[in-house]
Amino acid sequence: MTDTAIGTPPIMGLAEAARECGISVSTLRRRKEALVTAGATVSPKGWEIPIPALVALGYLGSTTPPPASPVTPATKPPGDARVEAALIEVDSLRARLADAEQRAAVAEAIAGERERVIQAQAATLRMLERGTPAGPAESLPDTSDDGYPDNPATAPVKVPLMAPDSRPKRWLSFGRRR
Repeated sequence: MTDTAIGTPPIMGLAEAARECGISVSTLRRRKEALVTAGATVSPKGWEIPIPALVALGYLGSTTPPPASPVTPATKPPGDARVEAALIEVDSLRARLADAEQRAAVAEAIAGERERVIQAQAATLRMLERGTPAGPAESLPDTSDDGYPDNPATAPVKVPLMAPDSRPKRWLSFGRRR
């Protein structure tokens, strides 16, 4: 397609028009009279076929002629306010989802810790039940709600079950044996 002055229709050569219309060059040559009537010209330099002539003759059926007035592109697509509102709502929902996922993770961690405490308490209870004598139970010192005895002097002393390892540790041997 060649450049034309503003206000004049775009012009094509014979081979270019045939390629765009999907027909052969010989078909366009045979229809020279109809093209000339529609506005095409034949000069020593070649054919000059305006696109509206091809449209008028039905060779470019899927093309529409250019509009009479220039078209200005829209600056905002229609319904832009609704799109903005939807995007804001989506962002809000994403933030709420992230907050809910974080709360769920914290709740899972708390539930897991509580489960471990329950299992430890159940194991302790089983050990206590196995070691309880048949007679009346001995009284234990009073303890406060936090689990520590009120009087540290009367608190039971924990004795390790095994003696600590008495072998010397070789902390800094650097690969040499002594």
